[in-house]
Amino acid sequence: MLPKSLSFSALALVVFTLSSAVTQSGQKPFRAFDLHLEADEKTVVRFFYDPPGEYFHAPLVFNVVEEGNPLLNTAPMKEAGRTAYVSLAEMRDIVQRLQSSHIVWEESGDIVTLGSYKKLPLFDDMQILVANSVGTAKTRIAPKAICQTLKPLDAALKTPRALWEFQIFRLQYGCRVPEFNADAYPDHF
Repeated sequence: MLPKSLSFSALALVVFTLSSAVTQSGQKPFRAFDLHLEADEKTVVRFFYDPPGEYFHAPLVFNVVEEGNPLLNTAPMKEAGRTAYVSLAEMRDIVQRLQSSHIVWEESGDIVTLGSYKKLPLFDDMQILVANSVGTAKTRIAPKAICQTLKPLDAALKTPRALWEFQIFRLQYGCRVPEFNADAYPDHF
């Protein structure tokens, strides 16, 4: 085990190196470690991982709509990916649960709009992006940690369609979802 002073020094060096690389690349510097972004009406959360295999795994995107909006409880396939609409309260809960998930995040003041999922780079890990009206946060999760990391987010989802889409998304990666009804939304396909 490393002495605390040495491990802190090594950690500080990693943060400095990453910050320098981003600054030199012309992007706004980011903060690593905890997720600090708060959910607002413009928040989107995107999950994307396309492991090697027979078919393409489209991203799952959560978008905020007002209560009573006809898009609430729908999940059409859009240019950004499968887009499930949730309330602001649900989005706040999703972001809070991601904040407490002990994932290392990269944050920036860059405002992003989601483009086509067909142009997303492929990585060996699941990518999570949280974007709102003041910035963006990104992280990656190793495939072996996907089920454990994503499972707590079920409790944030009160909109039935959003929960169903999230659960079927998790099933694609071998996660257990007890009592899942695969036939609940035949328009998914």
